[in-house]
Amino acid sequence: MKYLKAAIVGIVQGLTEFLPVSSSGHLAILARLGICPTSVFFALALHLATLAALLVAMRREIGELCCHPIREGKYILLASIPTVLIAFLFKQFFPSLLTGSLLGFGFLLTSALLTLSELFRRDSKGRMLDAKVSLLTGAAQGIAVLPGVSRSGSTIAVLTACGVEGGEAARFSFLLSVPVIVGGFLLEGWESGFSAAGAETGEILVAAGAAFMSGLLAARFMLGHIKKGLKPFIPYTFAVGVLCYFLP
Repeated sequence: MKYLKAAIVGIVQGLTEFLPVSSSGHLAILARLGICPTSVFFALALHLATLAALLVAMRREIGELCCHPIREGKYILLASIPTVLIAFLFKQFFPSLLTGSLLGFGFLLTSALLTLSELFRRDSKGRMLDAKVSLLTGAAQGIAVLPGVSRSGSTIAVLTACGVEGGEAARFSFLLSVPVIVGGFLLEGWESGFSAAGAETGEILVAAGAAFMSGLLAARFMLGHIKKGLKPFIPYTFAVGVLCYFLP
């Protein structure tokens, strides 16, 4: 049974990391239901697995970025500044909000952001990335530290609202997630001493494998179908947000 739970958690993590529905929020729900292990190392393994899935799904884009780092790397670096600052402020001054106390609100906020994204979508002119758009996107990514607020959903919503074409918005959003995932892994690992307490090796391997496969599918799906919009995820995140208020 524990391996089944590990597989479920891995699949949920992989899918929700790249779909605009909040991976942190879904893992918080599974934790409330007693399905998700509390081991920090278990969570770190899931993050590494989804990072590996992203690197595979976007190997060409990442290769181009490595060959021409100045062209787009400056915008990724610029966007990361407000992300780090906002995440730091939450961690230092509002740590209780990161425990999932506003989980329902986080999902409802995601639903609202996706709705705004669709409303502004029709006015998209294919705007290119610039400093202003990068900073706004980074700020949205920082707010997504709150459980229930989707990182990919909030960043794609801001990008499309600013006029960036959907496919380009998804591509930049996913590239922007690489330093966030790596930074989160190092920070959480350092704070926990990379302790594997709380989960068995078998559970970790099963969950990581499931997260990698589901994450790869989700990333490829979003990159290939983002032009069709984010409408299907609006009622879903709204329903989950309402449901959270009835969870134990």
